[in-house]
Amino acid sequence: MGLETTANFVFDLPTRFEFGTGKFNELGKYATQFGKNAFLVSYKDHSLQDLVEKAKELLTSNGISVTCFEEVVTNPTDQIMDQGARLAKDNHCELIIGLGGGSAIDVAKVIAVIMAENMTAWDIVEGKGISHTPLPVIAIPTTSGTGSEATQYAVISNHQLKRKEGVGKKEFYPRVSILDPVLTLGMPAPVTAATGLDALTHAIEGYTTRLTTPLTDALAEKAIRIISGSLQAAFDQGDNLQARSDMLLGSMLAGIVISHTDTSLAHVIGEAVGANFNIHHGLAVALTLPAVMEFNLETNIHKYATIAKLLGQYPEGMCEEDLARLAPETFRKRIRNLRAPEGLSTLGVCEDNHVLELCSRPGWDASNLRHASKDDFAIMIQGSLSPEMSYWKYAQ
Repeated sequence: MGLETTANFVFDLPTRFEFGTGKFNELGKYATQFGKNAFLVSYKDHSLQDLVEKAKELLTSNGISVTCFEEVVTNPTDQIMDQGARLAKDNHCELIIGLGGGSAIDVAKVIAVIMAENMTAWDIVEGKGISHTPLPVIAIPTTSGTGSEATQYAVISNHQLKRKEGVGKKEFYPRVSILDPVLTLGMPAPVTAATGLDALTHAIEGYTTRLTTPLTDALAEKAIRIISGSLQAAFDQGDNLQARSDMLLGSMLAGIVISHTDTSLAHVIGEAVGANFNIHHGLAVALTLPAVMEFNLETNIHKYATIAKLLGQYPEGMCEEDLARLAPETFRKRIRNLRAPEGLSTLGVCEDNHVLELCSRPGWDASNLRHASKDDFAIMIQGSLSPEMSYWKYAQ
């Protein structure tokens, strides 16, 4: 009980969340608060075209002109973000709307910042200061995974440097996030699996870093429980509105958690792998997480035992340490049940010195409770490549 009564922490969340069925239809009302000239960021994806057209209709019917930018891709680059900012400036846009998965929302966030600054997207990665208020962002997720609608993070890739960096800036928080589970209905099963595992990874990592607080712990436990209880149903029944709503809520909660606690080594490895092999972010971090959990398990047996319970493990008479050791294997079973790839090697990832060098840069394990050496990263990567996804197998 001492931790809850003596902990010192700050919890700040400047985003307004509009959650519920039908909330998307109120887009025009929210947008009019910020201007009359919107920049809509999305993808050239036929599955999103009806939503893009609906968004345009909702905006124009409220007297808002719209410029569309549909150049977002998986692992969007700094060049795409700079291109979008130039187009938005040319059209004198006053607000940015990100419609789609985490990539679209991340691109919207970065465009909103660099439009107000004399800088490029990669300047932000390199640490150039932000001195002006960014344009307001409205985030509208159509997947349930990244939690970008609730965080100050944006992920920026640079193909030339083979780097993919998650950058946290308070200026990246959306002003409004519209979370309408109807927009996630019919999401393809593989996308449901990859994004759902991403959200579950966020919740688990956010629960086990050195920056946790009693409030983030409560939200993380809730997120793990909700996602664990609804992901399989959302995967099996794409039109299950209750499961979709639960997943959207769980993903949002996990995003709120990591906005305060940071993520951990699964994201360090996953982003390095994603930069070099251009694979889906959710799969990159999820297929890495079991090995990372095994590496970290000794740092907090109680929390990993709690994770095992939240994932559905309730064996009678088992000591807490043995229960904690069930957590990584239970996560692996979730991956298999969702028919996701087993091991990064199935996605074409192989051992790569550049990946290892990116992971083991000084300070990149700072949020982790256990220091990870270059050799530790090598073993975690090796374990994540294999179908076992196990650190313990290769650490002997």
